[in-house]
Amino acid sequence: MRALDHNGLPLKLHQVFLDITAQSGRLVRYYTTDENGKVSFTLDTNEWGSAAVFLQGRVNLVDPPYSPGVPYVYYQNAYATVQPFYSNVESYLKIHRVRRKLACHLKDIQVEYTISRQDLQHHARSFVVNLVVTGKGGIVASAHKRRDVPRLGPVRGVIGFPVSDFGPAPRVLAFALLSQRRVVADSTVFQVNMCFKNKVSLRFSEKEELPGSSVGLELTAAPGSLCAVRAVDQSVLLMKPQAELSNQTVYNLFPYIYRAGYPWQVEEYDDDPCWNPFLRPRPLFPIASKVDQRFSIWRPWYSPEVDVFSLFKEGGLKILTNVDIKKPTTTVTCPPWIQLPNVILAEIAKSPASAEMAPTTTMQERARTYFPETWIWSLIPVGSSGKCSLPVTVPDTITQWKAMTFCTADVGFGISPTANLTAFKPFFVDLTLPYSIVRGENFNLKATIFNYLRECIKIQITLAESEDFLVAPCENCVYSTCLCQDSSITFSWDITATTLGEVNFTVSTEALHSEELCAGKRTVVPERGRTDTLIKPLLVRPEGVPGENTRSSLLCTSGSTVFEEVSLVIPQDIVKGSERAVISVLGDLMGSALQNLDRLIQMPYGCGEQNMVTFAPIIYVLQYLEKTGQLTDEIRTRANGYLVSGYQRELTYKHKDGSYSAFGSTDGDGNTWLTAFVAKCFGQAQHYIFIDENNVNDAITWLGSHQSSNGCFANIGRLFHTAMKGGVDDEISLTAYIVVALLEVGSLPDNSLVVNGFACLEAAGDTVTSIYTQALLAYAYTLIGNDVARATILDQLDQQAIESDGMLHWRYSTHVAENGFWEQPLSVDNELTAYVLLSLLSVQDTGSIDIGRASLIVRWLSRQQNAYGGFASTQDTVVALQALAKYSAMTFREDGELTVDVTVDLQYMFTVNKINRLLLQQQSLSYIPRQYSVSVTGDGCVLVLVTGRYNTPPHTIPSFALGVVTEPHACPGYAGTLLLHIHARYNGSRSTSNMAIIEVVMLSGYSPADDTKDVLLQYPLVRKVEIKSAIVYIYLDELNHKFRKFSFSARRDIVVGNLQPATVKVYDYYQPEENALTQYNAPC
Repeated sequence: MRALDHNGLPLKLHQVFLDITAQSGRLVRYYTTDENGKVSFTLDTNEWGSAAVFLQGRVNLVDPPYSPGVPYVYYQNAYATVQPFYSNVESYLKIHRVRRKLACHLKDIQVEYTISRQDLQHHARSFVVNLVVTGKGGIVASAHKRRDVPRLGPVRGVIGFPVSDFGPAPRVLAFALLSQRRVVADSTVFQVNMCFKNKVSLRFSEKEELPGSSVGLELTAAPGSLCAVRAVDQSVLLMKPQAELSNQTVYNLFPYIYRAGYPWQVEEYDDDPCWNPFLRPRPLFPIASKVDQRFSIWRPWYSPEVDVFSLFKEGGLKILTNVDIKKPTTTVTCPPWIQLPNVILAEIAKSPASAEMAPTTTMQERARTYFPETWIWSLIPVGSSGKCSLPVTVPDTITQWKAMTFCTADVGFGISPTANLTAFKPFFVDLTLPYSIVRGENFNLKATIFNYLRECIKIQITLAESEDFLVAPCENCVYSTCLCQDSSITFSWDITATTLGEVNFTVSTEALHSEELCAGKRTVVPERGRTDTLIKPLLVRPEGVPGENTRSSLLCTSGSTVFEEVSLVIPQDIVKGSERAVISVLGDLMGSALQNLDRLIQMPYGCGEQNMVTFAPIIYVLQYLEKTGQLTDEIRTRANGYLVSGYQRELTYKHKDGSYSAFGSTDGDGNTWLTAFVAKCFGQAQHYIFIDENNVNDAITWLGSHQSSNGCFANIGRLFHTAMKGGVDDEISLTAYIVVALLEVGSLPDNSLVVNGFACLEAAGDTVTSIYTQALLAYAYTLIGNDVARATILDQLDQQAIESDGMLHWRYSTHVAENGFWEQPLSVDNELTAYVLLSLLSVQDTGSIDIGRASLIVRWLSRQQNAYGGFASTQDTVVALQALAKYSAMTFREDGELTVDVTVDLQYMFTVNKINRLLLQQQSLSYIPRQYSVSVTGDGCVLVLVTGRYNTPPHTIPSFALGVVTEPHACPGYAGTLLLHIHARYNGSRSTSNMAIIEVVMLSGYSPADDTKDVLLQYPLVRKVEIKSAIVYIYLDELNHKFRKFSFSARRDIVVGNLQPATVKVYDYYQPEENALTQYNAPC
């Protein structure tokens, strides 16, 4: 026994107790621990009988009573169970146990034998000892050795078996067949260091080195190995310890490798003598028929003693033998209660072998500018020597780097222990900076110097001058001082940023030669690392509100040159220095969307419908690439990754009845429109990823349950889509949308839901007046093949078409939102125009498609795309990309080469061919061109986008009313916690808005309080809160014409002077052109 105190230290010379409980009674023995807290003892087992014996080690024989106010000390007891082993021989084998873990390359397994001559066959001259090692799901090693029987004297000795192929917890079984009916055996489990056949090691040439120094990374593995080497900052593993790869984590990938015993299909039980030893044992449950008896589970009988059979069973070894390896079943006295019918007997005791199972494990001084989290991430081939040396440069972070590698080769897999390298300087400086500030704000730049030398040093610190910022004069500031061992000191400067973009701050420290004493001690200058220079960037943002305008041109040519003069309209009052532009050229209409699958819209998407905007367009992009033969494995893998994550995320918004809603089960009911949208997308995505068919069928079944007798679908739940509510056509547009979804998901035209849905649509007839509903009906009749109804509606749409400058589109309303900058269509205009395009392209007779007219629509749609290939909101992005993908597949030409010249002040030339047609080519400009020209020469089509980005002062837009009040109102008593009260209401023409989003940008140096989400979710209209990149997104059900108040706190993390205002914006998610914006600031 060993006794430890609460600190894990040995209890020296302390009295302990051994409590022994056997069949014959209970016995308590007293012992005193030695200097190591240990006690050794021997026990006489002759009187124990055939029952299990329970041993309990205790520090206190009786636990002290609990008394309030008195410290309670409790010592955990130790337990062990000793069971008798049944054997019908006088001989035995014993495998020598090893208490410590064995090394990977093995030692001999020592088996001691003592054989009685009467157990051997008559005149036997020898016998064989067999050894079997199990693990890794089977037998991993086996061996046997023969031993001669001496003429005289005892038959005993020790046999060594060298075994090297081990798993982490191998079970070793030794047995010897002595005669026809007699066998001896022993079994144990060794603890072995988990290792692999490919012996891999990794080490740095130095344990500690200066940042920026060169060190060697030395790798050893089996010849011909391919090794993946990784080195990361230790902070990464502190934040995510599960990311560390080790022998244990690799072995944990195979949870069933070391399971002992038999599977239930081949289990062997003795008949239960308490039921009737002469009849077949009875089943656990009553059997209805003789046929069922073949599939019933019968009562097992467990023997409380261990025998040779149980040793084989624990090793998972199934044996066929006529040797006596089981203890015979004896007559027992059954208590009367056990004879009740259908009682399941509990296991009385386990094999002692189970107690032995291995426990679960469960230079030159330079500026420091390079601070990666991942330093090395490389594949390294190992040559025939089995060794490889990789020269690397230590990054500039003062930290410990953790490196490891795993290798594969013909010999097998291998993984190295972690190699450590400490990047350290005897003294160094670190800077405290905010993530970003607004130009004109000032902040306190703090530099802290740390001294880990054993002596004092005289140090001097310098901030390098720059035209990008101003440093306030400080008359009494001193920037040199003494710094003794294991101490630090902080210096500061008052900084005002004057330049936009990344501004670098360069701080240099130096240990000076000085005769001056520091704290009565002489100062030293370290031989290495006597200076430290640190360069860190700070993002300086322009004041005002960010804005963006993209102008795209789709130009096609066949051997000639096509020119286009373009005007990019931007506001007149942009913030000085905030303007910049990007020229983008793509040889494929879908290329921009492909490059930006995860950011098609520049809006938050935190609800069930918005999540689908990152899901649905990927399907259309993949369909297009697949049809045109451009789908590579790399693109498929990346796109499928987005689909899988979007699919799993969308399932969190599913209701138990199979429907979906914006915020899942927190909504009272599912949403008819969203459920149809999800069903359509999931059905189409089944071609690319696994989608549970039940998720599609459940949604369709739920939709069917809400179809009225006239075939129309009832709107259940909140309907966010603007064009589908508030008018007489809303039921018709919703029904049209659902039947389109059913047809696109693969439902047949004679499906009852589809047939009844079209009955609803046909009954509406000429009463449909909404241009949006007409566009939906045109597409629905195109999919079902009703050419007459389709032609009638397309004629009505042609009368409302707007054609100008070689472009064609439709407008939902005659009102155009004016923001003072440029005319911008409503998002619903994009959507209904896309539906018309789909109607033109989706006919069964492709020869009748008017590609020329479709091209006019495509030119207009391409003009509405943002810089990332998306559109204004969610639904217009989904439908427009579906239409553009269909058009692009129909007009695809693999050959052709184009030269694109974009002339601003200079001429920028791009080449587009079949190799790089999907590649996004860009050229950045430090200004926004108001006028530019594009010329295209060659054969094919090209998309040219010029995106201007800028900041402007906030403008008043009447769609919403918005105000922000902060507390406290004045500086006295301000402790750095700011309470924001946001007041918002809808001022538009409708009674309420759609889902509204409030975006609150944090002030420089501030962050939301930890309880922000919980506080905001208490308000009735708030459905969700997200915090990303210092912006708080508040999702609201809606806003009406009554002011609503929302409050939360922000805390000051870093003091910033001359604090510039931050913005608060509210907008209708589905009509983002309806918005309002204001600013707020802290009192000081």
